[in-house]
Amino acid sequence: MNINIFRSLKVLIASKDLFDNWLQAGIKYFLWKHGVSKSDILVKCKNNAFTLNPKIYSSVVITYYDKYLENISCYYNTLKGKLSGAIDLVISSDGRGFLKMPDDVMVSLESFDHTVISETWLYDIHFLGFDLTDYLIIDVGAFVGDTALYYAKRGAFVIAVEPLPSNYEVMLRNIELNPDLKPRIIPINVAIGAKDDIIEFSYDSSVDGSAGIYSRGRFKVRVRQMKLSTLIKEIVKRGINLDSYKIKVLKMDCKGCEYDVINEIDMLKLFDIIKVEYSGYLRDKTYHELKKTLEDIGFKCRVWAHNEYALRIGLDRHGMLTCVKNYEGLIR
Repeated sequence: MNINIFRSLKVLIASKDLFDNWLQAGIKYFLWKHGVSKSDILVKCKNNAFTLNPKIYSSVVITYYDKYLENISCYYNTLKGKLSGAIDLVISSDGRGFLKMPDDVMVSLESFDHTVISETWLYDIHFLGFDLTDYLIIDVGAFVGDTALYYAKRGAFVIAVEPLPSNYEVMLRNIELNPDLKPRIIPINVAIGAKDDIIEFSYDSSVDGSAGIYSRGRFKVRVRQMKLSTLIKEIVKRGINLDSYKIKVLKMDCKGCEYDVINEIDMLKLFDIIKVEYSGYLRDKTYHELKKTLEDIGFKCRVWAHNEYALRIGLDRHGMLTCVKNYEGLIR
């Protein structure tokens, strides 16, 4: 039996501990996944009924099966749970809700990607310091705004750059959920790459953290692309003075575009910290050319694995590269 089918069956059976109509809900999800049904899934829990988006349903039952989601309760038309003992999950009967992080940042249920959320708020892979006041962070590949909110919560001013329109819309909603952080985040819907152009972007689902120019998604969308230098000019036009910030950070998680950005040497020199989740496997490249280019212009770099996938496919092709220049701080 195919291992994925076997796992799916075990997840379905485990969902009987969550929902009274677990089998009916599981069949409905199966039909949705194979394009037969397009409707939401009604689940019942202790005389409470909830209408869940199929992706939310899937996230709930999978994280429960994997023992990340615990302390499930269904009372007063509200489903609550605890992710990894630290993140609050709250869902109302109409399927709306939120995830509340350990630092009180809130994100919408549309952002329910346990891997991304864990990397940001539990594994702390984006950590730069406890107090990021006077930091300017250009966040290339901002996804649904998780890193932008994470950095803004710690005092940074963030330019959140996300090309996929559906990811970008979710990011805007997440920023609205955190009105105290909104003034410190400027969202920009654009891709960063080798030239100013309109390019084809690949993705597999409406909220997709693996979308990219070099990814192989089932769907395509045309988006505006600009060079890093053009982006910086755009930022300056908006009245942002880069020199007014003590520390300037370039964070990239753009699924291969880092190998294009690395060619703009003069732009890279503007930053004190460059933090890259490199995806060389998408372009048959390794981190070595990135590291050498940055070290040649005065950065000190560290390469490290941020998840098991990086170890599985090889740290030379996927991992984190953190490079620091003229800054005595924590190198991660």
